[in-house]
Amino acid sequence: MKSITLQYLRLPPIARLLIIVFSVLILFGITIRILEPTNFRSVFDGIYWAIVTAATVGYGDLVPKTLFGKMMTIFLILIGTTFFTYFFAQVAGATIKSQSSLIKGDVAYDKSGQIVIVGWNERAKDLIEQIHNQDPEQKLVLIDRTLNENPYQYGNIHFIHGKPFEDLTLQKANVAEAEKVILTANNQVSEEQSDMDAILTLLAVKGICPKAHTIVEILTPGQYENAKRAGADHIIHTSNIVSLAFFENLG
Repeated sequence: MKSITLQYLRLPPIARLLIIVFSVLILFGITIRILEPTNFRSVFDGIYWAIVTAATVGYGDLVPKTLFGKMMTIFLILIGTTFFTYFFAQVAGATIKSQSSLIKGDVAYDKSGQIVIVGWNERAKDLIEQIHNQDPEQKLVLIDRTLNENPYQYGNIHFIHGKPFEDLTLQKANVAEAEKVILTANNQVSEEQSDMDAILTLLAVKGICPKAHTIVEILTPGQYENAKRAGADHIIHTSNIVSLAFFENLG
C-alpha cells in the first residue's frame, strides 16, 4: 500500500487529478447502479450517467427516478462542475508552464541524431540558419548561458540554458546521441579565455561521450595543439580564416 502511495505521489499533478476525477465518477456510477438497479442495468450505464452529469451535458437518456438518486445527481452536478473547471484550469496552467520552460531552455532534449551547437554569436547564428535553410528537418540543439530564451521559435531548434562545460548541461542536450558537437568561440571574453573555455567544454563532451564527433573553433595559435590533445576531431583556426580572407582580397 505504501509503495502504491509513493508511486501515486510521484505522478505529475495532471495525472493525479485525472485519477481522482475518474475515481469519483466510477464511485458515483457504482452507487447509482446499486440504488437503482432496474433503471441502470450495468455499472457502465452508471459511469456513463456520472460522466454526462458531471460534465453538465445532460442527454436525458438515463435519469434517476428515486429521491436518493436525484439528490445524488444534484450533488454530482455541483462537485462535477468544480472538478472539471479545476481540471481544465490545471491543464492550461501546465501547458503554459511547459511552454515557458521550453522557451527558457530548462527542458532536456530526449531525441538523437541532433547537431549540438555550443555558444551564441554571429557565426553560430549564421551556421544555424544555413543548416535550417538547407535541411529544415535537421534537429539542432543550441547550448548557451548568456541567452534568457530560445532565439528561434520555429523549426527543430531546441535550446538548453546552462554552462556548456558542466555535465548536467551536456546531458540535458543529450550529447551522447548527437551527430556532431560544434563549439564556437566566445566573443565576450578574451581570445585566450575563449579558447580555454572551448577546450574545457571539449574535455567535458569527450568525458561523457568519447566517440562524439567534435568541431572546435580556436582563436589563438598556441591553443591549437591543446585542442588536438583534448580530442577535437576538427579544429577551425579563426586567425587562419581571417588571414586567408585578407590574402584573397589583395588581388
